[in-house]
Amino acid sequence: MGAILLIQTTKAMLYVFLKVAKIYKKGFEKDLKCAGQKNDQLLMEIIRKNSDTEYGKKYGFKTIDTPNKFKNVVPLTEYNDYKGFIERIANGEDNILTSEKIEYFGISSGTTGGQKLIPVTKSMRKSISGYMGLLTQAVLYENLSKKWSYGRGLNLISMCSSGESEAGITISAGTSRGMSSMEKVIPYIWTTPVEVLKLDGKEEINYLHLLFALRDKNLMYISAAFIPSVLDLLRYLEKKWPDLVRDIATGTISPLINIPVELRHNLQGKMRPDPNRAAELEKEFTSGINRIVTRIWPKCAFIWGVAGAGFKVYLEKVKKYTGDLPVYSGIYAATEGVIGIEMGLDKAVYTAAPGSVYYEFIHIDDCDCKDITTYSIEELTIGEKYEVVITNSAGFYRYRLGDVVKVTGYRDKSPELEFLYRKNQLISINAEKTSEHAVRQAITETFKHLEVELVDYTVMADINISPGRYVFFVEVNNWEEIDKAEAEELLESKLCLANPRYEKFRKGMKIGHLSLEFVKPHTFDSLKALLLSRGASRNQVKIPRVVNRAELIEFLKSNTCDTKVEEFAEV
Repeated sequence: MGAILLIQTTKAMLYVFLKVAKIYKKGFEKDLKCAGQKNDQLLMEIIRKNSDTEYGKKYGFKTIDTPNKFKNVVPLTEYNDYKGFIERIANGEDNILTSEKIEYFGISSGTTGGQKLIPVTKSMRKSISGYMGLLTQAVLYENLSKKWSYGRGLNLISMCSSGESEAGITISAGTSRGMSSMEKVIPYIWTTPVEVLKLDGKEEINYLHLLFALRDKNLMYISAAFIPSVLDLLRYLEKKWPDLVRDIATGTISPLINIPVELRHNLQGKMRPDPNRAAELEKEFTSGINRIVTRIWPKCAFIWGVAGAGFKVYLEKVKKYTGDLPVYSGIYAATEGVIGIEMGLDKAVYTAAPGSVYYEFIHIDDCDCKDITTYSIEELTIGEKYEVVITNSAGFYRYRLGDVVKVTGYRDKSPELEFLYRKNQLISINAEKTSEHAVRQAITETFKHLEVELVDYTVMADINISPGRYVFFVEVNNWEEIDKAEAEELLESKLCLANPRYEKFRKGMKIGHLSLEFVKPHTFDSLKALLLSRGASRNQVKIPRVVNRAELIEFLKSNTCDTKVEEFAEV
């Protein structure tokens, strides 16, 4: 395919796509003006469609005619309530949770616990595609119209699936499945060849991503599911740019890159020597790495990747390479459905999508109550925190997602949500309930004060001693230069400020003094690899901010810098 023809085809395709996206956005904005009514209508459609399923008969869906009756009849659920049903569906049974055929099982990230199989139907997939593919593009254009070049992007999401169920139903991360459905248009919208996107789990993937992206001076964006993947890519670029520039100059692929022979042959056919582009790149790289993205790709307009909550520590490091390029977090979604869409840039605040799932919210203070009251999208209080409950079109009803959000405002009649943390990422020894947000605030402020670069971190509850304590595993640069006792005292004080209940229990000696353990360089990279080896999705893997899995704790203990580390909890 000629370069000029490719550029022309890409522009024409993206122009038409954007016109459709603008129409879609107008419909979404119309829904926001009557969000409660739209959301109630969605619920009733789901109930009617699934009234003859086994689950629908069990709870009398045919007699349910209002959302309130639905809440009174159908219990709140968690994943374990569906495991038996899902096993039967995986074995080939139909009409169990939903009347629709299951297209595939989406898999959860597998980061914070055992991997879950989530049924996905055609209607659910089409709904997700509309929000992720159309609405987000219209939002980006609205915010970046002056920088919009209709160029291709560098996309880091892979197309790998994880296998099949007993009945032959595909098992795959939702992001991978979405990519697979776009295979024919990928060459026109992304720089990475399809063959590379199908590779699984090799460091060489980043080399190939960069090799083909660097050849395209008109690259418009870099995208990934989460911002840590962008950081990994750019750090790899900093390390490998001489090899990449050499390959671009000669039109070859380094023999040090370990890929199958047939793949190498196919990719080599797409390469052409480009000494002029190589010279441009070398000039910029030798001038330094700061803001390198906009220097080597002058038309790059934005970075796409979820960057809120626990990912903020990575975002600060990405800015070294990207400067003031805006970051679009895009979609707040789980495998179970789209929860919200970011309608601006650099905020990681999401507007609830009333046509995606039926929402209920549990006030954070009521999550552990016996009789729980839930609230609709129009009944939320700005500034308050809630657990998210959803009913989707693929067979999950009043499902406690496990996410805690803060309501930051309303866009018309629909709430704007800031994701705070996963419920199982909340650490508590004596009912102090320290949130992921509090941990992040304390740890980042501590190392900012110490003027030490924080690479990554996680925390565990050590109850092997009395009173129990928090143990922080932290990767920093130049750990040998830090006074560990001073750092522990500072972190303790910051944690007390972040969570007054923690401070109360510390003063009452009901929680012991925290322990700070520095881990060896690249420990958290190796932890990601361990999570992947245990079945976590490559597109969705993220570092758990609270660890309670025995194999992860043992791994961290074995990688501490101090060989005389005292024993931690035996789990």
